[in-house]
Amino acid sequence: MGHIDGNTNAVVQVKEVTQNEYKSDLIRWKDAFTIKNGVLDLVDGGVNIKMMRRVEDSDYIFLCDYFIPEYNGERLTTQNSRLLIDGEVYEVVLFDDVMRLHEHLEIYLKYIGGQ
Repeated sequence: MGHIDGNTNAVVQVKEVTQNEYKSDLIRWKDAFTIKNGVLDLVDGGVNIKMMRRVEDSDYIFLCDYFIPEYNGERLTTQNSRLLIDGEVYEVVLFDDVMRLHEHLEIYLKYIGGQ
């Protein structure tokens, strides 16, 4: 398979957890790197016909060239990463290296809203 020549870039963000002076966790998302030229597609959900508006629990897939899903030596997981695409936040559901061929990644996403 050749390169995926998409029209969408995605910023991979990683979770940074620190503690304040009261020992409460503070969660901050920081930009890790950008995935260039991917394709975002709606898999399930989408538009509510009655209201003609976006349904928050829609499922998406982001197709991109293969990369090892890690940052600073730490594996990217559903708990420590998310994608930012066109100002919209998507929770990562799965990083899928289809049949472990290392040709492309299918990143399954859940739309969670604007920033």
